[in-house]
Parts: sequence; C-alpha cells; structure tokens
Amino acid sequence: MLPAAFVRMGTAGIMGRSQDAFVLHGASRMAGEEERGSLSRRGFLIGAAAVAAGLTGLRVMARRRHVVRLKEYAPNGLARGISIIHGDAKSPADEERVVTEMTRQAVAALGGMRTVVKKGDTVVIKPNMAWVWGPEMAANTNPYVVAALVRMCAEAGAARVCVMDNTIAADPSTSYRASGIAAAAAAAGAEVRYVERSRALTLPVPDHFVLPEWPFCREFVSGDACDVLINVPVLKDHGTSRLSIGLKNAFGMVAGERGQLHPEIHLKIPDLLRVIKVDLTVMDCYRVLRTHGPTGGTPADVDNSVQGARRVVASRDPVAVDACGASMFGYGPTQIGFIANAEKAGLGTADWHSLPLFEQTI
Repeated sequence: MLPAAFVRMGTAGIMGRSQDAFVLHGASRMAGEEERGSLSRRGFLIGAAAVAAGLTGLRVMARRRHVVRLKEYAPNGLARGISIIHGDAKSPADEERVVTEMTRQAVAALGGMRTVVKKGDTVVIKPNMAWVWGPEMAANTNPYVVAALVRMCAEAGAARVCVMDNTIAADPSTSYRASGIAAAAAAAGAEVRYVERSRALTLPVPDHFVLPEWPFCREFVSGDACDVLINVPVLKDHGTSRLSIGLKNAFGMVAGERGQLHPEIHLKIPDLLRVIKVDLTVMDCYRVLRTHGPTGGTPADVDNSVQGARRVVASRDPVAVDACGASMFGYGPTQIGFIANAEKAGLGTADWHSLPLFEQTI
C-alpha cells in the first residue's frame, strides 16, 4: 500500500505500453524506492527533511532512476491585463512588418518579454500548425506572429526557443512546411521540433471535472524541457467545441487517443489546463476562420476585415484571451462551455472587460 502522498501512474508509449512511475508533491523519492512499492524509514526521513528545508510544492515525477521535474508557472512580471493591438498591412509585402510590430506591441503593453523570460531559460512556443494550409486560410497561426515571439524571447536572454505542435498527422512535416511556421521560426533562430509521442507522461489531473488522468507531451509539462510556455493560437471556428482558441490549443500538447477527448469536451479542455502551465497566451486574429473550422477550405471562410479580424491579443490570463476571442464571434463567455468551466476551475477570468485594457492601432 503506497503512502497517500504518492500517486501511481505511467508513461505512455507509442504502442500504448506504460511503465510504473510516481508523482511526488513536495520532495523526490530516493532512486529505487518506487520499484519496491513502499517508503523506507530512511527515505521517509530524507523526504521529511526535504519538506522541512522548504521544498514543499515542488512537483516532480520519479520514473525508475530518472527524476523529471514537472513544470510550474514561471515567475511572471507581466501586467494582469489584456492587450489588443490593431493593424492592417496595405499590401501583402507589408504583412510581415505590420504583424511583427503588432505582436511586439501586444507583449510590450503588458511589460515586455523580459518580465517573463529570463536569461538561460528554455522557452517552448506552441502555435497551431496542424493543417496543410498557408497563412491565408487562417487554419494555422500566422508565421510572423510566431517569428516575432521567437526573436523577443532570444532578446530577453532565452538559451533555447523551441517551436512545436503535436499534430494529428503521422507525418507532421507537411503541415509544418505548408503553414510557413517552420521556415519563419527557424529563420528567427528557433529550434523547430517534432513532439516525441513515445515519451509522453500519463499524469493525474488534480481536482478534475471528468478526466482523472491523461498522457501529456513531455515537452510541454516537464520543467527540465520547458521553463516558459507561450501558447499562440489562431482564432477560429470549430465544429465540436464551437471555437478553437488558446484553451483548445492544449489538444496539441497532449498524446493519447484525441478522439476520446471529444465527448464532454467543454469539461475536458479545462481539465487539461489544470496540468499544462501556460505563462503567456498570444492570440493571432490577423485573419479569422469564421466557418468550416478547424480546417477551413475556401477563402470565403476567412475574415480579412478590419472590423472582424486584423488583431493580436495577449495576456497572462488564458481564460480572458479566449473570452475576448469569443466576443469577436458574438458570444458571451458563458455561451462557450470550456471558457465558463475554465473560470470555474480557477484558471482565469472570463470577464475580460474587468482587466486593465491596453488597446491601440498601429
């Protein structure tokens, strides 16, 4: 019988195999103790001493003889507000300059990237890049938004900036290329990587609505792989969840059979975000996919108007960003289930109007 402080779990492999592991809240166990299935007196004393030394709250995962520290929220000096930057390129040739400036201003309005990214940090940037469409179809994040964030992270002193998405495709390279994100991010200095699904971690979901555990991609939840997590969704229609924004973008940070997440999706999305610790959300609304999401298919599905699109929105509050995005579709926050439930889960506020607003047009 394991002590109550330890939760038995597994690491999910590509073929569905799992290996025994334990989540520790407060202090790591001695190597090898997890294989005996009980806590020795010496291990107990060491663990108690570690807690007394101030390590309470450290989330680590002991897997055989290797300890993986689970990511917590990064120390964050960003303002507790929301920024909305408007802009419109006068020609296709001017889009990179305009979108880059919009993205920079959105983060600067909150205090700048240096308030969250510190020297030596590993930053993981998670855009939508799962569909084999170019930027004009608005199914993926605008590559210029991603490239601007990569450069800002490097300027803030990040040691590594990684850009990745766990797409539903067996071969993600096609959508990485077609989206334009791989080339733009690499040119900006990022490591463009594929998720290693075989190394996913099956983690318990604390205080869950309906999802007791799920396999999470290590690259987004391990503190050894990620110091700062920046979520960069594109605002779009979605046939199952009504909208796909930042909270729904968590689907690209998990492994497992994603179709099993669709039933009760409005409860499962916030459950995933109880484990995934996003430090900054930057929503690309330069183009908005209004219909036939999440993939789209024709230019008629895409809103290119100044009134309905042509924005970049940023906040440290992921729920506020999604509520703002929902308002651009005419929805109140309580009309989109996963937004209302995310607020109930304590992940942020759906009343984005209550936050300080930094809004400008460039």
